[in-house]
Amino acid sequence: MSKRLNDLLIGKIRHNLKTHLNIVCGFSELLVEELEDDADFGDDDRAIAALNGINQSGDSIVQYIDQMFAAHNFSLEDVFSQLDVQAQAFKTCTDEFIARINNQVAWFQDEGPSKFFADFEEDFRKISTSTLALQGNVESLQSGSITSIETLVEHRVLSEDDVALVGKFSESLEDTPDVLETKYPSSILVVDDNPGNTEYLRRKLIAAKHTVYIANSGVEAESVLTGETQVDLILLDILMPDLSGYEILGRNKELLQSKNIPVIVVSSLDEQETVYRCLESGAQDFITKPVNFMILAARINAALERKYLLDREEQHLARIESEKQKNEELLLNILPQPIAMRMKADEYLIADSVDDCSILFGDIVGFTPLSQSLGPIKIVEMLNQIFSQFDDYCEELGVEKIKTIGDNYMVACGVPTPDHQHAVKTVTMGVKMLEFIASLPKIEGHDISMRIGIHSGPAVAGVIGKKKFVYDLWGDAVNTAGRMESYGLPNCLHMSGATAKLVRDHFELEARGSLFIKGLGDMRTHLLKLSP
Repeated sequence: MSKRLNDLLIGKIRHNLKTHLNIVCGFSELLVEELEDDADFGDDDRAIAALNGINQSGDSIVQYIDQMFAAHNFSLEDVFSQLDVQAQAFKTCTDEFIARINNQVAWFQDEGPSKFFADFEEDFRKISTSTLALQGNVESLQSGSITSIETLVEHRVLSEDDVALVGKFSESLEDTPDVLETKYPSSILVVDDNPGNTEYLRRKLIAAKHTVYIANSGVEAESVLTGETQVDLILLDILMPDLSGYEILGRNKELLQSKNIPVIVVSSLDEQETVYRCLESGAQDFITKPVNFMILAARINAALERKYLLDREEQHLARIESEKQKNEELLLNILPQPIAMRMKADEYLIADSVDDCSILFGDIVGFTPLSQSLGPIKIVEMLNQIFSQFDDYCEELGVEKIKTIGDNYMVACGVPTPDHQHAVKTVTMGVKMLEFIASLPKIEGHDISMRIGIHSGPAVAGVIGKKKFVYDLWGDAVNTAGRMESYGLPNCLHMSGATAKLVRDHFELEARGSLFIKGLGDMRTHLLKLSP
């Protein structure tokens, strides 16, 4: 047999023995908790001591198992004779503890709190059964006639399934890759005040293709973490003179979590309380000194793989959030914010009656011959320059751009959010538009001018379409505003009487008199001219 197979067989024996003790220790611990929580028995010191005695006896046997059936106690040359020697010594050491467990269970049955025993009789039976099974395994081991794998099976120390499993596992280990191979070459910070430890780990980690940073104290470690050095994983000692490993974990927990930096504690302390405290403080793993680098390398690779997956997940979520933000920005470029929010809330049919709003149409004078003269590129550049500035005015004044159709620019105020200053804001928008147009130089010898028409009144506002949807307005007010633009004059604001009535206290208007408007009949309109 190979050394590996021998080690695995001894490991399986150790595992089978400890399996029984897991039940003994586990259920005795559960019973202590139940007893302490029960108001009728919580102050029964004798009963608590009996259960603690069972738990402690079980722990003692576990320690003997680890000591006597450790793989390094068995050489390849004479493994079975050595097993006999260890088994005899193990029985001598454990007989007393097994007897204690049985005595404590018997005390509970005969003298302990009867109601408590009755309530948890099944749990006590599990402890007794497991203790009996352990005793049988111990007696089988020390029979003195174990000379081969076959006799291990005959004495029921191992089953045939155990042997088959060990053999299969041994074969699978033949394919174990070189421990120095890593899929995730990373930057590792080693924190330890012992130079010998740091030097050993540094060499091993460099051989495994990692970049290594050394911190000989907790203060140095924090300096690295809070600096610009990229750290992917930390190997952390607990006992250090300035800052302990606990303090480093506690003080930097938020930073470590935000960067997904795993921490593996490497310490000579192996008490359960120490391990628990480290894991509770944010450490991902715990390994005891002296370090088995094969195990440490596996733990490092597992931790780095987890970090890699977490980093990828965060990057993916960030991309999703970025795309979501872009979509929202695009939606807000198409729709007013209140309307966009309603559509995001799955309100697909949006049609609102607006009692009072103001609507503006602006049109470039002589656009058709101008576009023929300038050509497509220059005409698009011109429109982009003009309409981009108009968009800025909309945002500045709080009016809503509705749409552009060719050279026509349409805005409204009072939709979708009511605004009692809708007329004043809309006329101000028109003034700014005309002032900007007047400031433009000639384009290819052509003067640029606009007609602007405004009307105020009720309208219907909503969203139409499933694809390339738009927020739009309908009603007589929209038609009237369009007529105000088409019957207007270059470089003037032409407004209806309804709008003039709302803004006459804010602007100097000129009555245009009665004007016949197609489809509307005679109307009294007003002009607002720019100062020369």
